[in-house]
Amino acid sequence: MAVLYNKIARKITLTIILGWSLWYFLMLTRSHFDQTLIALFGLFNLLFIWLEYSALVTLVSLSFLSAYAFYGFLFQYNLPNWLVMVGILLIFGYLFLYTEQRIGILGNKRLIYLFLFSLISLEVFLALAFFLINPLSKSLIMAVVSYVFVGFCYVVLAKHDDNKLSTYLTVALISMFMVFISSGWGGAI
Repeated sequence: MAVLYNKIARKITLTIILGWSLWYFLMLTRSHFDQTLIALFGLFNLLFIWLEYSALVTLVSLSFLSAYAFYGFLFQYNLPNWLVMVGILLIFGYLFLYTEQRIGILGNKRLIYLFLFSLISLEVFLALAFFLINPLSKSLIMAVVSYVFVGFCYVVLAKHDDNKLSTYLTVALISMFMVFISSGWGGAI
């Protein structure tokens, strides 16, 4: 269990999560411009991981990339639902363990919130799987859910006074509204 709290092990694990997510993202993209943009986004995230600059940026970007990869595994490779569900629980659980460590949440309730967030992420992932919108929009919604949970952890659990929960909720509502109005509702995925 001590390996979860080791800085180098955390950086390597987050790099592995970033690597497999980016690899899958690049596999699906055919345009050279999009591939270059995604590669630059990956490099930007890699710098954030190794410099440990912002846990929020790391969590939201890895949530987006991981959710996109899992939707691809579910729909394109037709992996069994249980396998994708276990992957979601493990990846999102680890991402929030990292974020809780970086924010400084201590105490016994930390594990309860970690388990709760993992289940909420899984439920949102499965609920979005039924909608006929593209996986990018679904992944953005998963990133917004991660953003709201980090805001809750930062403001309520870690008791930081420099932000308010209403700020996180406002940004999340605006983001969700933009995703919903820009998504094509129907047709093939």
